[in-house]
Amino acid sequence: MKTNLLNTRAKATVYAEVLLGAARVRNNVFDVAGQLDQLVAAVRGSIELRKALIDKTIPAAAKKGIVAEIFSSFAPELLTTFDVMVDRGDLSLLPRVRDTYVALAEKALGAAFVDVTTVVPLDETLREQIVTKYSAQLGRKVMLREYVDPGLIGGIVLSAHGKRIDASVSSQLESARHVLSKTV
Repeated sequence: MKTNLLNTRAKATVYAEVLLGAARVRNNVFDVAGQLDQLVAAVRGSIELRKALIDKTIPAAAKKGIVAEIFSSFAPELLTTFDVMVDRGDLSLLPRVRDTYVALAEKALGAAFVDVTTVVPLDETLREQIVTKYSAQLGRKVMLREYVDPGLIGGIVLSAHGKRIDASVSSQLESARHVLSKTV
């Protein structure tokens, strides 16, 4: 069991390092990190896609076509790495590859990636305030990965290195709903 875990980590690290090397050549390290998040979410969110990518009866060329069609806007180095993972039956490693890549990318760029989710796109003033505050807290440069989610209703959700600050209206309403359900 321990050997399997070590092999899994080693494989994921190799994929992440190769991807990082290719992304560095194209000066695309930060963007690839965001695209990796989207790729993981897409694969997790679609049973049909997962089934197609692991189906041994579907030829590799057809799988590459599926990946190319769905993720046509993604960096070619990411698509190539993903194709190799699919060909080798390593699709289950994708979340670990993403996590390893992000850690390596942060180190390579000397920065911390902070995910920011809001109802509308950030304006420049708020973006600068967030970067300034979190750069001071983390003691290094901060690079924001911005997401828009109308389901938040209002407020902001920040996350970095496994820590999450949820100051969204939807979470406050959920908390109020929970408290009220306990008291009635």
